[in-house]
Amino acid sequence: MKVGFIGPGLMGAPLVERLLAAEHEVVVSSRAPGRLPAGWNAVGTPEAAAEGAEVICSILPDSAEVESVVDAVLTVAEPGSVLLEMTTHSPRVARRLAARAERHGVSYLDSPAGGGVAAVREGTLAFWVGGPLEALERARPVLTAMGDGERLRHCGPVGSGLTVKLVNNYLVAVNAVASGEALAMVREAGLDVSVAIDAITSGGGGANAQLANLYPKRVMVGDFTAGFKLDYMVKDLRHAFGLAAELGVDSPVGRAAGDRMSEALGRYGGEVDFGSVSHLNEW
Repeated sequence: MKVGFIGPGLMGAPLVERLLAAEHEVVVSSRAPGRLPAGWNAVGTPEAAAEGAEVICSILPDSAEVESVVDAVLTVAEPGSVLLEMTTHSPRVARRLAARAERHGVSYLDSPAGGGVAAVREGTLAFWVGGPLEALERARPVLTAMGDGERLRHCGPVGSGLTVKLVNNYLVAVNAVASGEALAMVREAGLDVSVAIDAITSGGGGANAQLANLYPKRVMVGDFTAGFKLDYMVKDLRHAFGLAAELGVDSPVGRAAGDRMSEALGRYGGEVDFGSVSHLNEW
């Protein structure tokens, strides 16, 4: 398929690589096209990337950038094309942009991904999609080129993919913070932390992905290279708390985890991996 791609950053660049490997025709928009790999069809504006594309992908920092790019893209997008928006941002904004796209005859899918950069490279990336099922079917070859088709889920109408993603990252934050505190207790008790992790993950009710993966594979070996940036985690939690407030759901546990993530952000900056929150427990 002919694909326009906007936002070839930490996550975006390996997604482009997977699309090219699957032999899609990809035009990539970057503010610095000269920095992209040789051989990529790189242009300087979202409009240039979107022109003539069947599927227009974007993955950007936050809602403001998404809104700006969608407005630009809709000036040239072909009726019948699909706007595949992979940014994690506000479901409310996504619904507003979908209505705007519909007036131009363009389908909008909110399609945030789960798994981070490592999952992109391993081909195990999950996509949680909100929007018309018919549009999803048209965009499926692009989604399955970038991720694992077995982990692709249609979650409901526009905004539902983002809702699932925000809930996921809410749980990631809670589990990351709680696991660091729990393992600090194991350490201070003089026990072997690796043994405790194995015991819990092999049969305990406290097992979770952060305990099983983040701590033994990243934190305990001192690898804080960003797979998912700390500032993105704080941003996603802000949107999750906004969603909770809209829905009238109390979120004290999540907010406590969010406070720890924000404290880590203030100390260590946003470019490190979100696992840097473990430093607050002296890992």
